[in-house]
Amino acid sequence: MMTDRTHILSQDPRQAIEEMIKISEELVARIETESSAVANNDGTTFTINEMNKEGVADLYQQAANEFHARLPEFKNVDKSLIAKLDEVQKSLGQSTKNNLALLAKLQEEE
Repeated sequence: MMTDRTHILSQDPRQAIEEMIKISEELVARIETESSAVANNDGTTFTINEMNKEGVADLYQQAANEFHARLPEFKNVDKSLIAKLDEVQKSLGQSTKNNLALLAKLQEEE
């Protein structure tokens, strides 16, 4: 990671996409862990994961904003890498949707 705190992603476009993929995958993992903890009524795992998830979610949000601001830079990057990022983003969307549905269901039961 760079020492410059205003930038999360590398100045190198290819590296920046790889970092965006890693951050996205980490967030997917945190959301999946949360869903699993909720489904299994595992409060300890939920609590520990929640602290980590907040940090990763904040990091993701900053990285995503930075990524969108730099979109033109990524036009010449390897298409397979862009496709991989797209897949991870879809996975993140699906995990988020499943997670929200699970949480909504739990609130109905209370």
